[in-house]
Amino acid sequence: MRALLLLLALLFPPPDTDLQSTGVPYNDAPFRLPWAAGVDRRVVQGNMSVAGSHQGVEAYAWDVSMPIGSVLLADRDGYISMTKDDSNVGGFDYYLGTAANYVVINHGNGTQTVYLHLMYHGVLVRPGQRVVQGQPVAYSGDTGFAGGPHLHFAVEVASTSERVTQSVPVRFSDVRSWGGLPLAGRHYVSGNQQAEPAPYREPVPSVRRPSTSRSFLGQYQNSEDYPVPHGHFYMQTRGNAANARSGFLVADDDDMPFNQTMESLGGPTVVGYPISQRFVFAGLTTQAFQKMVLQWHPESGQIQPLNVLDLLHDAGQDAILEASRQIPPQMDMSGDTGLPWNQVVERHQAYLTVNDAIKSAYFATPDSLSVYGLPVSPITDEGNAFVVRCQRAVFQQWKVDVPWAAAGQVTIANGGDIARETGMFPEDFLAPDFAPIP
Repeated sequence: MRALLLLLALLFPPPDTDLQSTGVPYNDAPFRLPWAAGVDRRVVQGNMSVAGSHQGVEAYAWDVSMPIGSVLLADRDGYISMTKDDSNVGGFDYYLGTAANYVVINHGNGTQTVYLHLMYHGVLVRPGQRVVQGQPVAYSGDTGFAGGPHLHFAVEVASTSERVTQSVPVRFSDVRSWGGLPLAGRHYVSGNQQAEPAPYREPVPSVRRPSTSRSFLGQYQNSEDYPVPHGHFYMQTRGNAANARSGFLVADDDDMPFNQTMESLGGPTVVGYPISQRFVFAGLTTQAFQKMVLQWHPESGQIQPLNVLDLLHDAGQDAILEASRQIPPQMDMSGDTGLPWNQVVERHQAYLTVNDAIKSAYFATPDSLSVYGLPVSPITDEGNAFVVRCQRAVFQQWKVDVPWAAAGQVTIANGGDIARETGMFPEDFLAPDFAPIP
């Protein structure tokens, strides 16, 4: 009998005695994201969503997009209190909520973590088993109430019988921004070191049941853009993306205020809509918009517009730009040498005086120097238009009617669009992301 009791104690150990529940959620433990270190995943719904399902008891949950069969790891030490992996059905409707497979880890301190929508026969642990942070516990899936493959997880008040209880706010030691809080629409690379290899299991999609046509964007279902925490999501420039609900996020993450800077410059009217994700260009974090390209400068703590047309000149693109887009080449800038800045500005802006329409269009924008940069070519007759090249944009006064302007009208060719079309930026970051749930 004593040997049997000892065996049972080893198989089904109690929680650590020094971490017994006090009745108060314990939130300052070193949680880590529940996927393998170095792997990039995107949060599609964060805490307290205004249009989604993360409200009430699930207010502090996350939905993370990931392929079926992705390895999930323990977010911190604990023991397995509940599991289910015998369901192979899923769909986008509430009636399927109980069909979700799950794992629950009790952390022995009054909290538990729930992993939902797991793959059929995708659980790698058993109730009572001890796990350490980074230990493989399951494979992700799309079972239960799920619009597609993703992981729903939350840290909750611990329970001996309920897999979904009141979620509690927590932070993750491998999330850099916003005090360790993952936000909707962002990509996160985990720092959770996998403790041991996971046995391979073939990915098993769920059998999909009839779903509702309910929009996951709620009050924003007919909007082309909408706010998200510490940022804004835009779908106007998604192009021919396979998913109509996709676009680009502009955010203030990592102490780089791209969204605030965009708004301070005048928003989409002045900057244009985003046409890229964030990426690194010339060693600096950058985001491209239709009209401007913004770049973070850590030495000054500021985001500044990039002189894209100067860079295209430096890359030897002037002849191509003139042949394909009627953009005159950059003038010889050696005359600026030795001049104080105010005289440099006067010298360049003097090129505008020969055309009142272009001059008026340039100065119509507040702080036009910051928005467009210096004029860097004389106004040139390009056949069907008079054109002046600036550091960040091109002004064109049309001499004849064209589909996008009447004769005499001035249009502005967008610097960001020009840079994208010439292949200046990495293609991987020009693809839109699926719209997050606000």
